[in-house]
Amino acid sequence: MKIIESLDEALYTVMGWLVFYPITFWRILVRPLHMMAYADREVSDRPENQYDDAIRPPLFLFLTLLISHGIETVVAGQNPLLADRHGLAAMVDSDLALLTLRLILFSLFTLMMAVRLLRRQGVRLTQENLRRPFYGQCFTAAPLALFVGLGALLAESQVPMGRSGGLALVLAAFGWYLSVQSLWFSRKLDISLLRGFGQALTASSFALVMFLALSLMIR
Repeated sequence: MKIIESLDEALYTVMGWLVFYPITFWRILVRPLHMMAYADREVSDRPENQYDDAIRPPLFLFLTLLISHGIETVVAGQNPLLADRHGLAAMVDSDLALLTLRLILFSLFTLMMAVRLLRRQGVRLTQENLRRPFYGQCFTAAPLALFVGLGALLAESQVPMGRSGGLALVLAAFGWYLSVQSLWFSRKLDISLLRGFGQALTASSFALVMFLALSLMIR
């Protein structure tokens, strides 16, 4: 009976993702700041009442990367990194390991943005204080991860103008992301949009350097 009950809950949860994932994704694209504020509020609710009309932010980021990875597998086949057994690349020996690596890489943007905000606000850096902005940032990191993945896949394909199209998609994704973060910093810190852009660019630069360094170590 316990197994059946667990299966019942698991099935309902997974089927619920089919409804709430596209809703959550659309709301993030059209009203990103609203969704970040929503994540802030929901963190304070009781666990059973949190995110009842959306998907939890870290899970949403994971599902987005899972979709991106699935598209890559269907279109391009197995990632060459999985066949590499040299150095640290040997640790990435399965699709789950590759997915986990990508989750860590894109979570660097989430982490750097959240830490930057707390530092500029003069708030003590604790796990509880970090959780609120971190969850909100997971929402906006998801579209970035998806479109960067699709752009990279397009750039490596044999499609005519694929390289330029893929690069344009990656640049558009980062443009959207920096615009959202600039507005977020501007409102949270009560500063001008230009200074908000400076904060967003600084945090993104730190995250990008760590992203590239870790990627090069694995490869």
